[in-house]
Amino acid sequence: MKKLSVICMTVLAVAFLASCRGPMGPMGPQGPQGPAGNDGNANVASSTVTVRSADWQWVNNCQWMVEIDYPAINNNVYNYGAVLVYMDVDGAWSQVPLTYYYEDVTQEGETINCAASIEVATLNDGGVRLFWTESDFFDGARPGNHDFKIVAIEASVYSHRSDVDYSNYEAVKTAFQLAD
Repeated sequence: MKKLSVICMTVLAVAFLASCRGPMGPMGPQGPQGPAGNDGNANVASSTVTVRSADWQWVNNCQWMVEIDYPAINNNVYNYGAVLVYMDVDGAWSQVPLTYYYEDVTQEGETINCAASIEVATLNDGGVRLFWTESDFFDGARPGNHDFKIVAIEASVYSHRSDVDYSNYEAVKTAFQLAD
């Protein structure tokens, strides 16, 4: 009896599955149009990254360094395109490398004027390395929290846009329709 039940169930399952096949029906009506998307540029990537004070590492016995992973930097961008880095300085984006002037307060409460050089190295495996060097090479306090904007531009776009002032983030943002 068990064998007969198994055989009957198998025959029913095969009949059921075979009955599901048939010609495809007619295409249904087109659905409503979706909302408009944001304009953009698939060949240009842009992101803002906040580097925290604790992220900086003391290297080379004279400067601070931080590595930022950025997968949009591929071989094409690295070899033929452009990688631009900007730092937020008092609410405006300034292109790196730059000399950054700022005030600091000593432990005694004295305000002092400081200067640091910020430089960038592009990594061919998808990222950038930022270097922060104080003008007096003093290894005192770590750099504070700072926002950086990274823009990676594919070669196919970069090679045709010599009209853009790449040192000016607002010009880059407008030319490539970047969202902040």
